[in-house]
Amino acid sequence: MKLHVIIYLSLLLFVGSGCSDFLDVQPKDKQSEEQLFATRGGFYTAVNGIYNKLAGSTLYGKNLTYEMIDILAFRYTPLSVNKYYTALVKPDYTDETVEANLSSIWSSAYATILNCNVLLKNLEISTGVLNEQEKKVLTGEALALRAFLHLDMLRLFGPVYVKNPSAEAIPYNESDKVSALPILAADTVMGRVLRDINAAEQLLKGNDPVIEQGAMASLEEDQEVYLRYRQLRFNYYAVLALKARAYLYAGDKANALTAARQLLADENVAKHFPAVDPNKLLANQRTPDRVFSTEVLMGFYDKARADIYTYYFDDETAGNNFLQPKPNFVLSSLFGNESQDYRYQTHWKTATSVGVQGDIFIKYKKIDKPKDEKNPDKPDKDLEYFHAVLMPLIRLSEVYYIAAECEPLLADGYEWLSQIRAKRGLPALPVKNERDLRTKLNNEYAREFWGEGQTFFLHKRLNTDYLWIDEAGYNYNGANYFEFTIPLPAGEIENR
Repeated sequence: MKLHVIIYLSLLLFVGSGCSDFLDVQPKDKQSEEQLFATRGGFYTAVNGIYNKLAGSTLYGKNLTYEMIDILAFRYTPLSVNKYYTALVKPDYTDETVEANLSSIWSSAYATILNCNVLLKNLEISTGVLNEQEKKVLTGEALALRAFLHLDMLRLFGPVYVKNPSAEAIPYNESDKVSALPILAADTVMGRVLRDINAAEQLLKGNDPVIEQGAMASLEEDQEVYLRYRQLRFNYYAVLALKARAYLYAGDKANALTAARQLLADENVAKHFPAVDPNKLLANQRTPDRVFSTEVLMGFYDKARADIYTYYFDDETAGNNFLQPKPNFVLSSLFGNESQDYRYQTHWKTATSVGVQGDIFIKYKKIDKPKDEKNPDKPDKDLEYFHAVLMPLIRLSEVYYIAAECEPLLADGYEWLSQIRAKRGLPALPVKNERDLRTKLNNEYAREFWGEGQTFFLHKRLNTDYLWIDEAGYNYNGANYFEFTIPLPAGEIENR
């Protein structure tokens, strides 16, 4: 991606956020809403505002990727001086800071869902502003976003699904008006999630340009931006992956496998989302693609991504926010001494500060702008730099893991797992037994999604404290290590 395009995207997201502030709450007047959606650009301004909210620190810009959700999954041993982090690992959901942060996650998620509903309503009633393809693509994206956010609120605040799918969970908001909504049973919420995902799939199938043209992460001077950058939008392939994720969380392995196979058997997926190239990864010390961006089905643009490393993972600059696994954990326990794993080689390095032992997490460490060989003091505007500002939300690797778990034949499950391991520089696995496959899959989730928030949801889905309970370094004297049932925010309960 050219540098001027990155700057353009940054401005686009900023403008989208500012111009759609009316969506934060119910519009103050009907005229402002009608004016926005009277133009083609207005629709895309609203869409950009929604994605910008998704990328905010309250949601996936921090809490639901590398920080809060990973601390809840015992990824780190927080410093004792950080009372918020130590409350999270207990976990103490009555702590004022924890309670306030969970409440902000809830509020932001449902405000963003409301935005989706306002967009959906205006897409439905609009005539002559967008062409038919655009209407279908934007409607599909909005439905997918609504399902995606509800699914994560269900996975976070809902019951342990495998234990009690009929237990009360969360509301499912399909209205464009601000109103109190009933708390629904978890399986009812899941049914609506899957309904929206299936509707999004049908709208995007045959209309989403990602199918034939891929991510389109570039822009020439005479091109329109509107339906480009599909990797930064809820595209058709991301919807299929979300479908597989949702079915698996619901315990429907047959349908999860069908969705996974549909994605993995698509030749265009292999063409448009190829495995990370080890030659560009391991032999590239200046601009390594540590997030394996070519495999990311959907993510968001974060121009300040390097700050994540500086403020949370750098042993010299993070201060009280410093997050690190316990010493001697990463290579021996997490990677089982498979030091050839691309993720070990590129996501971790030995700490250098006095008094800090073990490895630190560098996936989001700053990547310098590529240099122009003819002018070494200046960045090369024509060299790719997209992977330095991309935060992943849905990876193709997860679909391999879902297929491996859901295959009825053990050998077929091992085959899917071996295929994705090969893309990480690892040998094929011998077929052993169901327990061994489960252990290997757990291990892969832990390696692959470090700093991306999926491990806690895996714990909760399986309802087990299956790996490295002592990783956080705390002695619980046999107490229940994982408390999966996160209470609804107090304000939400009071409004019932």
